[in-house]
Amino acid sequence: MQKQYNVEDLQIDQKLIKEPFALLEFEKKLSKQMKPYYNIELGDKTGKIRAKAWTESIPNLDTNAEVGNIVAITGKVQSYADKPQIIVERLEVVDDIAPEEFLVVTERDRSQMADDLKAEIDKTQNQYLKQLLDLFWNNDDYRDKFINFPAGEYVHHGYVGGLIEHVWEMNELSKPYLKMYKNLDRDLLFTGIFFHDIGKLEELDIVGATIIRTVSGRLITHIPQGLLFVDHLIQQIPDFPEMLKDKVFHMILSHQGKLEFGSPVVPQLLEALVLSQIDDAGASMNQAVKHIEKEYQTGNEFTDYHKWLKRSFYQKDYYSDPNKTDESIDGSSSTAITSDEKRFDRAIRSHATNNSDIVRNTDSAEESESMKKDKQNSLF
Repeated sequence: MQKQYNVEDLQIDQKLIKEPFALLEFEKKLSKQMKPYYNIELGDKTGKIRAKAWTESIPNLDTNAEVGNIVAITGKVQSYADKPQIIVERLEVVDDIAPEEFLVVTERDRSQMADDLKAEIDKTQNQYLKQLLDLFWNNDDYRDKFINFPAGEYVHHGYVGGLIEHVWEMNELSKPYLKMYKNLDRDLLFTGIFFHDIGKLEELDIVGATIIRTVSGRLITHIPQGLLFVDHLIQQIPDFPEMLKDKVFHMILSHQGKLEFGSPVVPQLLEALVLSQIDDAGASMNQAVKHIEKEYQTGNEFTDYHKWLKRSFYQKDYYSDPNKTDESIDGSSSTAITSDEKRFDRAIRSHATNNSDIVRNTDSAEESESMKKDKQNSLF
C-alpha cells in the first residue's frame, strides 16, 4: 500500500480512499442521545488530525484496531472549529506498510551525536562518574534506546532520536556556563545532563507507529524512574561515594527547577541550577522552532497561540537568511548540525530570557496533560 497524501497536505472537502495513517487515538464514546461514536486521532510524519466515526459508520470499522496500528481510512475531510477533521466512513487495519514510515525522526545525525557524547564521556575525569557513564554506554540495549527514544510524547523532542538530541543540545548549551563559571564541576554537570531524563526510557515506549506513555510511566513518572535507574547502576560500582551519589540524585530530582513544575526539590547545587536552566531552554526552544516551522507556511506575521509556551511568535523573518554560515557555541564547526538545522542554533543564540517563570516547564505540563486525559478517559 502506498501513501498518497500527508496530513499537512489535506484539504477541506477532500475525499480519501484507503489512505494509510498511524492510529494515535481510538476511543468509543456515547453522544447525548446515547448513540455510540468513535473519537479518533490519525497521524504521519507531517502531523496529526482529529477524526470522527459516527454511529452509521461503526459497522465499517475494525473495532479491534489498537493505538499504534497503521489503518487505511476511507472518508472525507471537513472543517470543524476552523480546523480540518476527517469524517471516517471505513477504517481497516493494514500490515503491508512499515510503521517507521509514520514516525517523525530527528533531523540531526544520531550517529554523530552519539560520537559527540561518547567523547564527552571519555573526557570525564572523576573515576566514579566515568564508571557510571561507561556502565550505561557500554550496555548495547541501554545505548540503543538512548539513541532512538523520544524525550516526550508530543510537547518537546517527541520523536525518534528526541532524547539524544535533547541531551546533545543541553551539553552544547552548557559550554558557555563552564567557560564563564570556573568553579562549576564539569563532570557532575555532564553526568546530570546525561542522566536527567533517563527515566524516559521507562516512562515512554514506541508501539507500532505511536509514542505512548507506559503504565509505570503514568504511575511513577520519569523523575522517580530515573532515580531508580541510576541507583541500580551505582550499586554495581564498588565504593561509590555517598556524597557524590547524593549530588547525582539531586541533579535528577531537581532538574525541572521548581516544585510546581514536578521536581520534589529545587536546585541547591550550582550545577543543578545550570542543568534546570538549560533543560528549560532546550525544551522551550525546540517547541518554539517546531511551532514556527509548522506555522510559517500560513504567511502570517505571527504564529497561532502556543498553549504550552503561552504566546504567539513573530515569524516573518525566520527564513530571512537561510544561507548564513554558523559555528557551534565554542567557535568550531559542529559536525552534528546539518544545513537544515542551523536555523535552530541561530534561534538558540538569539533568544534570551532572565525570567524563568516566563517559560512553562513542559515535562511537568506533558505529564499533567497525560493525567488529565487519563481522567477524561475514565469517564467512558
